[in-house]
Amino acid sequence: MFEYIIQNNQMRILKLFFCFMLLLSLNAIKAQETKYNPKEYSNQPMWIEMMDDSSVNYYEALKAYEQYWQNRIRPQEEEDAINEHGSRKAEREREKFEKKLAKMTPAERTVFDRMKYECKRFDNWKREVKKFVQEDGHILSYDQKLEIWNRQQVEMKKLNKSDK
Repeated sequence: MFEYIIQNNQMRILKLFFCFMLLLSLNAIKAQETKYNPKEYSNQPMWIEMMDDSSVNYYEALKAYEQYWQNRIRPQEEEDAINEHGSRKAEREREKFEKKLAKMTPAERTVFDRMKYECKRFDNWKREVKKFVQEDGHILSYDQKLEIWNRQQVEMKKLNKSDK
């Protein structure tokens, strides 16, 4: 009789454990699906976080960046604004830019400088990652890049041996 009760309790514990694991795995799947919400691309600078995510889709990051800046003025480098010579329009833009900088509060200037830095970092990330983007937008991982490099090294050695 006691053996039956013990076995029954063990089965209950096992069932609870499997239910818990199922819920945990479903939650993890749901979290992966909603990691970046496209509806928030225009409200939040998710592209900043996306640059640091090794599993991000390149085209999705570009989309997030473009949507975020769609109705905003991208921070322009002072040098870019000042070095635009030759036209009255460029001169007016430079003057507007200088006035805008002068009117900024320290907090606004801090935000401006951070966004300017992040935009520059994004442009650099785009340039560096572009050569490792697959057709579907997947970016090769470090291990995949290393594997390709190793294969190239083997091929180079074979070519060098055949040349001799």
